[in-house]
Amino acid sequence: ALGVWGAVSGGAAAVGPVLGGALTEGPGWRWIFFVNLPVSVAAVWLTLRVVPESRGTRGMRVDWLGTVAFAGFAGGVTYAVVRAGEDGWGATPTLVSFALAALALVCFVLVERRVAHPLLDLSLLRKPAFVGVMAGGLAFNGVAFGGMPYLSIWLQTVLGMSPVRGGLTLLPLTGAAVVVSVLAGKLLHGVPARLTIGGGLLLIGTGCFCQAVLGAGSDWTTLVPGLVLVGVGTGLVAPGIAGAALAAVPAERAGMAGGAVNTVRQLGFALGVAVSGTVLTSRMRDTLPADAAHTLAGGGAGALRGTFSEHALRAAFASGLDAALVTAGLVGTAAGALVLALVGAGRAERTGGPAGVTESGARTLSGEETASHG
Repeated sequence: ALGVWGAVSGGAAAVGPVLGGALTEGPGWRWIFFVNLPVSVAAVWLTLRVVPESRGTRGMRVDWLGTVAFAGFAGGVTYAVVRAGEDGWGATPTLVSFALAALALVCFVLVERRVAHPLLDLSLLRKPAFVGVMAGGLAFNGVAFGGMPYLSIWLQTVLGMSPVRGGLTLLPLTGAAVVVSVLAGKLLHGVPARLTIGGGLLLIGTGCFCQAVLGAGSDWTTLVPGLVLVGVGTGLVAPGIAGAALAAVPAERAGMAGGAVNTVRQLGFALGVAVSGTVLTSRMRDTLPADAAHTLAGGGAGALRGTFSEHALRAAFASGLDAALVTAGLVGTAAGALVLALVGAGRAERTGGPAGVTESGARTLSGEETASHG
């Protein structure tokens, strides 16, 4: 089940640019936002109707203060990274944004320590396995998908591809992610999560390094080997990280753990986009004026062609992408090593239980079944 879920989750992240390209060429770019409305309404309705756990427990209250504080932290740190790309790391807007984000994080910790029904039980952070899963989730989406907006801009505004064709170039990643997710969920059920998640992140990092070989004369085919590696890594991480989050905490905290790891994945994606943009523009400033670098990174290559040569624009954007991809590769490699060090092998190995019975899987066994397996 987690394999199928991972295939849908990982595949959707890469299919999005293709569908976005079709909407952009068809009814217009605004529909990339409108299309989410009916999808979200249908998803909420189906969840409330067919997923009993979504109704929650009577007496549980939403931790509104914690939600607002964490949103302030996430928004503040992401905006600070964006401002660093615009104004520099030592600029006043950047430092103020970082300070506000830190203040929001302190407020979040204080609220979670005192509220009756916390958004996140901070005691879970004492578990190395849970910390490892959270770190892996944060890095996963940022490393695997954070640079995609800028790859899309490069393909369309520099290489001259249409939005749909630019999205189709990501199919090697999509196909690999979907196939590997299904196979991993089915065939690697007994493999420790630290190996699938940690190994997957190492593959994603390696895939980013393989893409960081762009030059002024490169085309989209240069990306294919790296995209395939990122897709294989995504196929290993996406299903494994969900199961690892559940296995790292007590059964009654499973929903909290699942929500937390999905939240840090989305935060990781936002930070990945922001960091990629900052690194990209900073590197392009080595060969272009600051204003021109920001214009080029924002898709304004057409407006610069009368001022700069085609070769200069291609070389500048390629060097910026290379720097962003190397940064992603380093983060992915470091995150993979951290997961391998922190995430345990699962209850089955620790207790000598049967291969293939993970901690999360063991919770589904009845007392009689547990006794027979014991």
